[in-house]
Amino acid sequence: MYLPVGSTAAVWDLRFPRGVRATIPSRRAQFFAQYFRQNFSLPDSIMRYTEKNPKTWKLYQKMIRTCKDFFVKNPILVVRRLSHNKNDVWFADQLLIDLKKIKCKFWVTEKFFVFQNVEDYVPNIVSSNVPKLYKCEAKFVYLTCHTISYYDLSFLISDAEKIVFIDVTLKDENGKILPLEKLIEACIKAERIEIIRPTMTSKTFNELVRIPHFANLRSLTLDGLHEDFDIEAFYVYMKKNRFTYFELYFESSISDGYKARIEEIIDNEINATEEFDYVPPSIQFNVLDE
Repeated sequence: MYLPVGSTAAVWDLRFPRGVRATIPSRRAQFFAQYFRQNFSLPDSIMRYTEKNPKTWKLYQKMIRTCKDFFVKNPILVVRRLSHNKNDVWFADQLLIDLKKIKCKFWVTEKFFVFQNVEDYVPNIVSSNVPKLYKCEAKFVYLTCHTISYYDLSFLISDAEKIVFIDVTLKDENGKILPLEKLIEACIKAERIEIIRPTMTSKTFNELVRIPHFANLRSLTLDGLHEDFDIEAFYVYMKKNRFTYFELYFESSISDGYKARIEEIIDNEINATEEFDYVPPSIQFNVLDE
């Protein structure tokens, strides 16, 4: 069971069922009216560690229901979904929140979404709010129009099984733009990845196949590819790939020679095969029918 989290005060009375809301002053006043500092039989060092290091969100919720002192010492709001929309507002589950005013940290359990348009792009909207997150265990992470550090990315997607990135730029601690393989490297538990306009080099695909968990992907969609995608390295991998479904979308600006090679793979290899001993990919660009 999750706590109602529309505001900082939404956790003050832990007896309220999900969805029941009250005004912030009454909730906060009611909470502190019933709160007393606790003297535990265990040593203070053990209790401090227990308070600050809950192993799971379910355990944390049991702790704060047992004793409100745990919440006071380590205030965390557990939410299924934390999302940001193009109007620069945040929602915890379906409730509008102001991250700047909420002093608690968030523990995200299912989804983390950030929607932005190029026109109203807010730089570093994710990175600037990572300190507001206690943990991100989201299974689905969706980011658009953002520049993010490798450290912050690793924090957000450590448990993600599905990842969608649109116009996302990854940088190291020195501000250097990192290629696609560094992003995939951080997606340890991912099963499905979709990336629109990825940053790639001619070495990217060969680097990808060296990543141990790359072969565990169920699907990988790459949209907006140019000739820096090594089609020959992909062709070699494609012939022995028996698990991952690839969707590749190439820009129409690629050269005629590169297009001819793609058409050759599609016509002579994929379309001409009746029974596959590998997973056939979907390869498209604007001048070809799907």
